[in-house]
Amino acid sequence: MQKGIGRRIIFPLLDNLIWLLVAVALIAFSVLSDKFFTLYNLLSIIPRVAAIGLLVIGQSFTMITANFDLSSESALGLTAMVAGLLLASSEFGGLGLMLPAWLAIIVMLLVGVLIGFANGFMVTRLRMNNLIVTIAMLILLRGVVYIISPGSSASFFGPVFDWLGGGTLFQLRLGGQIVAVQVSLVFVILAFVIAHIVTRYTQFGRNMYAVGANREAAEAAGIRSDRIIHTVYIISGFCSALAGLLTAGRMDGATPRTGAGWIFQVQAAAIVGGVSLLGGRGNMIGAMGGLLLWGILDTGLNILKASPFAIDLFRGGLLLFAMLLDALKVRYLRRAALREALATTTVGLSDTSLDYL
Repeated sequence: MQKGIGRRIIFPLLDNLIWLLVAVALIAFSVLSDKFFTLYNLLSIIPRVAAIGLLVIGQSFTMITANFDLSSESALGLTAMVAGLLLASSEFGGLGLMLPAWLAIIVMLLVGVLIGFANGFMVTRLRMNNLIVTIAMLILLRGVVYIISPGSSASFFGPVFDWLGGGTLFQLRLGGQIVAVQVSLVFVILAFVIAHIVTRYTQFGRNMYAVGANREAAEAAGIRSDRIIHTVYIISGFCSALAGLLTAGRMDGATPRTGAGWIFQVQAAAIVGGVSLLGGRGNMIGAMGGLLLWGILDTGLNILKASPFAIDLFRGGLLLFAMLLDALKVRYLRRAALREALATTTVGLSDTSLDYL
């Protein structure tokens, strides 16, 4: 009886706690400031963290397969700077090529894919540790950004390039107030929907979970785990390039520090959204909830004019809380599995004895 209740209530509650946290954060900031709960502010929450959202998607894909991609923030910075060099005039930090926006976008997407391909190649073919590889790439790519940028920044990319990150899709008129619905809001939601469909309703997605849950068993079942892992790194690189497009478009510029320090925010959003560090668990709807929670905290704290130190405190606390949630879920799953194993192999073991497991 207790085991049935645990299966139906405890784990689903832990797995969907993110939406309770989102609701609590919305209510708390609405009480603390009358400027928070407005249509304009609510519609700007996701655009503020849109680029982080694309990184969360790429990170979630790799984490589901029990891997990491800690290089994504530097891949974002590199692709944004590459686009800036190709688009901006020499007067504004570019190379003076002033290529068409569509060509610069294609180049930056290819750069992102190549970065993901290189990460995946080193992890799968060369059997290098994925954590060390992506940390090394994090440092290496940031160094490349500094080397290739002739000035401190590149700017003025043009309205075509800026449309995805900073453009307006349409406007709403409510109560005499005009509120813009940004392109990035719709784009990020659509990206999470596509990611959810891929992970939950395709064979590739099912193979991702199988590899993350038990790689040896997946390979025994005929799943080519190396191909799956290599592919998710390519997807992560592609998402990093899209994030670079959103960031550069929103800023209408790129600096050597673009995206620096974001990887911990990405990790926190994914983990608190239910994506496990151990692989094989999590979903993109929960990951989007983690992104939304991060955006609410960031927006709310800025409205309250919290100090940068207080903001860092909340960010660090959220990451620790995310780790606590993951640890609780892992502990519950292991305990449930052990109880089931003992229940099928042990006769006469009392429920009181099982409670000590």
